[in-house]
Amino acid sequence: MKRVLNPNENKRLAALQKLKIADSNPDEVLDLITRLTQQIFDIPICIITLVDQHRQWFKSKTNTALCYTARDIAFCDYTIRSSSVMVVNDATLDPRFNENPLVTGEEGMRFYAGAPLITREGFAVGSLCLADKNPRDFSVQETEMLSDLAAIVIDIIESRSSMSFVDIVTRLPNRQRLMEDIAQLIKAPDNTAYLLIMIDTLDTLYAYDIGRAIGIPKVENILKDIGSFLRSELNENDKVYSLMLGRFALIKRIDEQEEIFTQLENAATRIQKSITSDIPINVRLHAGYTVFSPTSDCAENIMRQGMSSLHEAISKNQLVMPYHQESDVIQRRAFNLLNDLMATVASCKDFHLLYQPKIRLADKKFQGVEALIRWQHPTLGVISPSEFIPLAEKTPLITPLTNWVITQAVMQIAEWQKRGAQIQVSINLTANNLVEQDLVQRIHNALILHQVSPSMLEIECLETQTLANNPHAVASLDALRNMGISIALDDFGSGYSNLNYLQKIPADTLKLDQSLIKGISNDNKSKVIVKSMIEMAHALSYQVVAEGVEDNDTLLCLEELQCDSVQGFYFSRPLKHDQILEWSRPYI
Repeated sequence: MKRVLNPNENKRLAALQKLKIADSNPDEVLDLITRLTQQIFDIPICIITLVDQHRQWFKSKTNTALCYTARDIAFCDYTIRSSSVMVVNDATLDPRFNENPLVTGEEGMRFYAGAPLITREGFAVGSLCLADKNPRDFSVQETEMLSDLAAIVIDIIESRSSMSFVDIVTRLPNRQRLMEDIAQLIKAPDNTAYLLIMIDTLDTLYAYDIGRAIGIPKVENILKDIGSFLRSELNENDKVYSLMLGRFALIKRIDEQEEIFTQLENAATRIQKSITSDIPINVRLHAGYTVFSPTSDCAENIMRQGMSSLHEAISKNQLVMPYHQESDVIQRRAFNLLNDLMATVASCKDFHLLYQPKIRLADKKFQGVEALIRWQHPTLGVISPSEFIPLAEKTPLITPLTNWVITQAVMQIAEWQKRGAQIQVSINLTANNLVEQDLVQRIHNALILHQVSPSMLEIECLETQTLANNPHAVASLDALRNMGISIALDDFGSGYSNLNYLQKIPADTLKLDQSLIKGISNDNKSKVIVKSMIEMAHALSYQVVAEGVEDNDTLLCLEELQCDSVQGFYFSRPLKHDQILEWSRPYI
């Protein structure tokens, strides 16, 4: 079917860009078409060209070394200006081309026939053309055949492009399509405001567990059902986009906000019962949204804001949450810190250790120190480890960061030994650290290298609940303890502490979390709880260290409860390495 040509050059270039084909990889199907076309017409050169603002690109070709030409000498620049096949029987006799470098130069082109590649919207993005160094005639039948072959070529190109905008499972428009649609809306001449609404429906980890247990097709069927449900519940005439596993999106005008939020509320109450499955699966609905208009930033930033609002809705267990810049700033700070952390870990020049003393209560003697890492950011100042360690744990950065802490702590022990001081140093290790296969060997090597006894090092275990359920982590702790290194369980009594893990994790010391200690001097219930914990720990042969001791009343109460050791601001804030020896003199 003949397509009507749209002569708008800007829109033509946009259509070419939208197809995303000019710079893509070689295409075997298009190469097959050029070879067949060459054979059908018994002609040396057949080319599929794409014409952008300044150049003519050869997407597929036969018998020519050229990959592109300047547009101002391209025969195809004339072809794309018409909806008909252009035929030049002898270019040396055509005033448009007789001085063209492609005719007068090494290529020596005499014959040309080109059929425009016209999209469904009417934009000629290139051509299917034939060329020969000899002049020749071209019949009406041949003209029609070349036109039909060009129609096949553009249909293949458009179909490929269309498929790249469709989610293969749900058959809904995908993330790329959403990005394109947002980009078009923010270029619109009007001032209409829109809502980008992102929807989460499925626990991703559980979905992967289902796929692992009974196969991916079961998960795909659930996703298809969810997509169909959302289209139906949120008005099937609207476009619902499939972004990733269990996540969808839609765009609405701002004046439709009340209506769509009501539909989302109804969908949330119905989605669980509406999705049928052979196995029980928890389907729920959370939505986050952001407002955009032609005055808004780029599509990428709008998408990022929508994702930020969705994650806030999930984390706060809310049905619908708007985009909050404050929450977004926190998330972006975390991302920026992670990038900065990568560079800092590589050099380690902005890290340093502070040491918080521990005091034995029986005789008020100095017992050792806990090493605490600090990051002196070049522009943001001191970054708390509670902010950057969780970021590092999600990446491979935690390994070199821990290596640095181990090395620095052992070197510091060795330095103090040279000055006649035997000071045990505690370092914190996470569950991720303890499952590293070579961790024990790395610690052993550091101790040997600096001639430090294992008894001078203590490992404080974080995330004890996770450790207890990981046999590899427990095996590492066993090996470290057998080496002579002390093991302490940090933050005991906080979060999801479970007494069962005391049976599984080899340890010498329990560290009572400061949340337990706070208030024991004036809260009898807190005091009873701490008393019970200390008695239980002693009965199990553990030493007990109380963290966060900040006043004398708390100290006296812990002495009464027979706690073994304490640390906290009452005795000292964390100190630099060169302050420890002077500070410790009254406690030796």
